[in-house]
Amino acid sequence: MYEFFLLMLFPLGVIAQHPDYESMSDEQLQFTLEKELLDMERRGATPPLIFEKFIVEIDQYMMSREAYYRFVVHMNYVADKMLAMRMENGSDVASDFEMAKKLKKQKTYQDYVNQRKTDKAKEQWENNTQDGILKLVVDDFDQFTEAEQKRYDGLIILLNRDPYFTHLNITDGKTTKKMMPNTN
Repeated sequence: MYEFFLLMLFPLGVIAQHPDYESMSDEQLQFTLEKELLDMERRGATPPLIFEKFIVEIDQYMMSREAYYRFVVHMNYVADKMLAMRMENGSDVASDFEMAKKLKKQKTYQDYVNQRKTDKAKEQWENNTQDGILKLVVDDFDQFTEAEQKRYDGLIILLNRDPYFTHLNITDGKTTKKMMPNTN
């Protein structure tokens, strides 16, 4: 009797709505997220709503595995939509296929993590300040290297002197600390 009552309160569909992404392989996760996106589209979700659901953690230096594959699935979706639209308009199909192929060429999550650990990737992220946010990637929050400390000191001076910058994000790839300007 109690089981019937519980099923009335919590239908099985509600309980099973949140898949365990962590236990899935990369391929399973990507397939599940593709299905989720296509289900959203089929139910009439707008492109901004799909974007909001699939483009997450973009302000983080190192996206989580789920966020990374959400990004990949969204990029593939956009590439397919763009290609379909261009084909309808009769544009140069060969170059469009090439562009879509480039957009859809994504790495595994482990490849992404390995790439983000390179000095070149760190430098590119730190130099991207058009959003008004200063950025610094460090190896260890508790103990900056001499070079990291020098960059940190310079960024703090810039943050406090230039009103264009709203804050400084310092990350070790797992955690991000936000530093606000000193308004004194």
